[in-house]
Amino acid sequence: MTIPTLVANYQKKVLKTQFTKKYAEISQAVLLAKSETNGNFKSYCTLLKTIDANAGKFEYLNKEECFAIFNKYFKQVGTCEYKNDVVTYNKKNTAYTDIGSIATPGKLLADGSCYDMVINSAKLGFTFDMNGPDKGPNALGHDIFSFHMDNNDYLQPIKQSSIYTDDDRDAAIAVCEEKYPSKGNYYYSCIAVAEQKGYPCRKDSNQAANGIGCSWYAVHDKCPEDNTKGYWDCLPK
Repeated sequence: MTIPTLVANYQKKVLKTQFTKKYAEISQAVLLAKSETNGNFKSYCTLLKTIDANAGKFEYLNKEECFAIFNKYFKQVGTCEYKNDVVTYNKKNTAYTDIGSIATPGKLLADGSCYDMVINSAKLGFTFDMNGPDKGPNALGHDIFSFHMDNNDYLQPIKQSSIYTDDDRDAAIAVCEEKYPSKGNYYYSCIAVAEQKGYPCRKDSNQAANGIGCSWYAVHDKCPEDNTKGYWDCLPK
């Protein structure tokens, strides 16, 4: 094999090792957090209080307590700062996730990784950059992965659920632009839904959230587009 191929293979092995280690840590932290909330961590964290229903104003009653509980198991030592944009799974676009996820986790941990817990739209999610902003590739589905808590309070790696074409995406964004011309919070929430629709994990997807649906494939070491290969063997270059 050529030197570039050897280097690429080594880098994939490093990413796989980092992912496996961090996923085990996340799973353990969630179990401990659940034990502090009687096995109802998600419902506890996403409990809503209505402030103004007409204006769409709500607040999560236990948000700060939830952050405090989970943060105990991932001690923050600093802040993660990304000098360049985080990119999508195919590295073609700047990444953007919003609903129960974030493309640029901001809490720096002692091992150099980054994480954030996100509570919004009745979702409880966790995003980890397995090796931090300085090592790269800083791409969804490569070193940045998101997970959600399901309604049964189990940690779930996010999996691509459907194929959302470029035409589908453009049509959905056009609806947002027509429905929310002022481009306020509702507009950006609408855009986030369009970009995350189907939880993409595809080499040909131009959605800004392409890669958010790769976590399940990474956990099970399955290539999303070729089930004869392992996940890390088919990462886009």
